[in-house]
Amino acid sequence: MASRREQAGLPTRSEMLPLVLELLRSMPMPVHRLEIGEAVVERLELTPEQVAVTEPGSRGRSFVSWQSEYACNDLKWIGVCEQPGKALYQLTELGRTISDEEVAQRHRERGRRYRKRQQERKVLGAAISDSGGVDDDDVQPWEDELLDRLMSASPKAFEHLAGALLRAAGFDDVEVTGRGGDGGIDGIGTYRPSGLISFHTAFQCKRYKGSVGSSTVRDFRGSFIGRSDRGIIITTGSFTRDARDEAARPGANPVDLVDGEALCQLLKEHSLGVRTMQRVVEDITIDDAYFDQFEDSR
Repeated sequence: MASRREQAGLPTRSEMLPLVLELLRSMPMPVHRLEIGEAVVERLELTPEQVAVTEPGSRGRSFVSWQSEYACNDLKWIGVCEQPGKALYQLTELGRTISDEEVAQRHRERGRRYRKRQQERKVLGAAISDSGGVDDDDVQPWEDELLDRLMSASPKAFEHLAGALLRAAGFDDVEVTGRGGDGGIDGIGTYRPSGLISFHTAFQCKRYKGSVGSSTVRDFRGSFIGRSDRGIIITTGSFTRDARDEAARPGANPVDLVDGEALCQLLKEHSLGVRTMQRVVEDITIDDAYFDQFEDSR
C-alpha cells in the first residue's frame, strides 16, 4: 500500500537533499528552517493539499517542513552546512562547491555507518541477554556517550540546548543571550509553578570535564542580582562541595546546580536527543518432566 507521501507525489528524503542544497546556494545566509520549507514548496509548485500532508510521528508538522529540516541536518552531518543559531542554517565552504554526486555518496556512507552501529548494538544486546551481562570495559554507558556528544558541541549549541531543556521543563519566555558583557548570563526564562507566582531565572552553561568551583557560582550570582530572582548553572562536569555550599548560602539569591549526571537524566526524561526503547526479554527453559509423561503412555 502506498504511503501518504507517495500518494501525494512528494519527494523522498534522498531526493530532498540536492534540492535543499540548491536552494541554500541561492538564499542569503543564514536561512531559517521555515524559509527553507517555504522555498521547497515554491520550487516544487506544491498544492495546498500536498503541503497539508503531515509527517507520521511529528505532532502534525507537514511532511515538506519536516523533511526539509531533516535534509538540512543530513547536510550538516556530512559537513555541507552548519548551524550558527537555533533553527538557522548556512553553507560551509565545502557546501558551496560539492557536487550532487559527492553529497549522495557521503549521505550513503553515513547511512551505512548508522546501520552498522545499529547492528552492533543489536549484537551487543543479544550478548547481554545470553551472558546475563557484559564487562564494564565492553560497553560505554549511555550517559558517557551523551556527555561526549555534548562536549563536542559548540558553546552556542550547548546554550541553545539548555534553552530547549528549560522550555521542556515548563519555563516560559526563554531567551538565549550568550553575548559578551552579560556577566556570564547565557540566557533567561520565567518559571511559573502556579498561576499565583513566577520566578525570573538566569542560566549559565559550562561545558567542563572537571568541577565547577565556588567562585563561578559567586560570580554568576553577582551578575544576575537585580535582573533575576534566581539562577541555574548547567554543566557537563560536576560541582565542588564549596560550590554547592555557595549555591545554597542562606540569605543569598538561590542558584540551582545541574551537573552532568543530572543533565543526562533530564534530557532523557524530556526526550531531548535521547530515545528510550523498552525491551521485553523472554527467559525460556524446557520442562523435561512434561515430555517425560508421554514416555509412559501406551
